Amino acid sequence: MVAPLVEALLLRAMRGRTRTVVTPRPTRLVGEPRVVDSVAYVAERTSALLLRPGADLQVLPAGSLVLPDLVRRGTSTYAVLSHDPVDLWLRIGPFATLDDRVVQQVELQLTVVLSDSPSRLRDLAEESGTAGRDGLERLGETGRTLLDRLTREVSARTTEAVRRRTLDELTSLSLGVLLDGALPATFLGGLVDRADLEVVDVDWPTEGRGRPSAVPSAPGVAAGAPSPGSR
Repeated sequence: MVAPLVEALLLRAMRGRTRTVVTPRPTRLVGEPRVVDSVAYVAERTSALLLRPGADLQVLPAGSLVLPDLVRRGTSTYAVLSHDPVDLWLRIGPFATLDDRVVQQVELQLTVVLSDSPSRLRDLAEESGTAGRDGLERLGETGRTLLDRLTREVSARTTEAVRRRTLDELTSLSLGVLLDGALPATFLGGLVDRADLEVVDVDWPTEGRGRPSAVPSAPGVAAGAPSPGSR
């Protein structure tokens, strides 16, 4: 336990130090778990999951201090959660179309924002942990669990959207526009908000990668020429 005055001084010192640091845009929603071996400060637009031996999981909001153990035996661990937009690359598929063709794979760039709700974050972390695991291993599963759950939901929504269209319909309109309307604005019961979506690549049903073989074309149009917006 740190006396309130000492804690206030530590917070002031840590806040002053973080103002001088330019933080790059995060690349992960959940950082790698770390051992609490020194005083740390939970920066703006982040939260921290803190796991102490023999204690319940804590969700620390921005502005909190993460203090090393002075009395308890064992090692405390923490993981940082970002609430800034993060770009995720998801490869999902295969998907069957309305006319029984198979779109082998869709690669998406999905920009998402993680909720800062302590109750939702605690539920996520507790779903990832099982009895008998140490803190680093348990918290390390949080990011993987989040990505797996998100990928499954995006895949299910994409499956539903693709199977309502024929292959010709899918290649004559923008798949990005179709999925923008089919995918929700928020995933996992409000845990993750969608900020942006881009279809990076589609593995259409052909002999190799690329667009499907063209139907017989009209005179003057080269067979196999891609149609605008077929991605």
